[in-house]
Amino acid sequence: MMRIGSTLIGWTFFFLFISASAVRADFIADQYVTISQGELGENPQIIEAKVYSKERQLRVEMNQAGRKVIHITRGDKRPPVFWMLMPNEKMYMEKVGGDDPVDPFSPKSDVKMEKVFIVKEPVAGHPTNKFKLTWRDKEGKKRIGFAWEAIDLNNAPIRQEFYGKDEQILVQLVNIEVRRLDTDLFEIPSGYKKLAAPAEPPKAPTSPPAPNAPIAPPPSR
Repeated sequence: MMRIGSTLIGWTFFFLFISASAVRADFIADQYVTISQGELGENPQIIEAKVYSKERQLRVEMNQAGRKVIHITRGDKRPPVFWMLMPNEKMYMEKVGGDDPVDPFSPKSDVKMEKVFIVKEPVAGHPTNKFKLTWRDKEGKKRIGFAWEAIDLNNAPIRQEFYGKDEQILVQLVNIEVRRLDTDLFEIPSGYKKLAAPAEPPKAPTSPPAPNAPIAPPPSR
């Protein structure tokens, strides 16, 4: 379970960054992250979360080790800011985008991903563009994944699949409700104490960096 926990934290870090790197529609959704072991997807572990999306801002609420944790990404700020809130302790940690070339928050990141359009297809009642993602992890190993971006939600990724040698990760958004969201959801509540962040944020080696601009899909006919 410890390995699953560290993978989830690292995955959440990258998922938040990618999802908040472009303007999205305002919506609330249930998120299910399924982490499976091996090439055959054995021993699946499912983690549930609640997602709040507003333009370049994202909030994800989940339980980790029996405690509520809230991840907020402010892609509207320059540089981008990532907060991890711990409501039980009324504390938070902060990660700010810098100049580290291996930091996906950094505009100088030299870690790139190729994103290629494949096909238009419906997913859970939403018209989507399906993309193939290819990148290399910090060890230089080639990784692949797929993303389905909902056209009616300003290209929000409602399904993502990522594959590594030892694990598979499936991220799904369901029960999507489009509505205007209060900006306070994406702020640090008053009275929270700031904790020193670790020198290196936890990262999942199979998680992708921020994507380059994709090859545009052909126009609908």
